[in-house]
Amino acid sequence: MTIVYGQEAKSTLFEISDFIDSINIEGAGDRWTAKLTVWLKKYALSNVRYARCRNRYLASLGLSCINYNDWIIAFKIEEDFFVVHKIIRGSILL
Repeated sequence: MTIVYGQEAKSTLFEISDFIDSINIEGAGDRWTAKLTVWLKKYALSNVRYARCRNRYLASLGLSCINYNDWIIAFKIEEDFFVVHKIIRGSILL
């Protein structure tokens, strides 16, 4: 299954990467992004159905959620694609 980032998720990913680069050495943000993608591969399975997000708004969009450290990854599995729609700091949803 292929992992795809939607426009909003892509934008957030670039912001996170830039922030990490600003507080660490150049390239640290790219490494964080690569680690996230590798971690997502264990969830990008075609034969699994995930529960909807607990957040009502995200659930109303038909999104499922998983936690990556302090981040919420909101996604849908569409055909043979694992589509990440939103990447949200977990503390924002509390």
